[in-house]
Amino acid sequence: MNYFPEEKVVSIEEAAEKKEEAAAEKKKSIGFAVWNVGDTGYQLKLSTAGIKELESRYKTNVINLMQPHDGESMPPLTVMLDVAHVAMKPWNHGVKMKDVEALFDRYMENGGSQLEFFAGVYMEIFMVSGFFSQTMAKDLSETMGKAREEM
Repeated sequence: MNYFPEEKVVSIEEAAEKKEEAAAEKKKSIGFAVWNVGDTGYQLKLSTAGIKELESRYKTNVINLMQPHDGESMPPLTVMLDVAHVAMKPWNHGVKMKDVEALFDRYMENGGSQLEFFAGVYMEIFMVSGFFSQTMAKDLSETMGKAREEM
């Protein structure tokens, strides 16, 4: 008999099921960042080899590439396109840096901006590549979504 009517009684089975669902949700992969250019969506995600390539090229930890330096509002376009290229290569066989530059030109011609690319593509690459905890990625995703709405 439940003496507290507003309180829901949860069975042991229901509690165990909810715990399993929470654990499965926590383990679930975020997937890919998608860069939409025209009618095509390009999958982007940094692999371990890609991270090593970027660290070797820039002589720094990839996390440092996320952050603007010396009063900049965002990383240089060269860095952002390099990261996008490396994140794109495993999922789009044979893509060259010149292809990424041409895609960015098309992206801009179709109404995109460098700031939208930073918020909607570049930072998403880091979120799906495991640089943030699930909670941090969710919070950052919500913040970036709000920022995109304001653009």
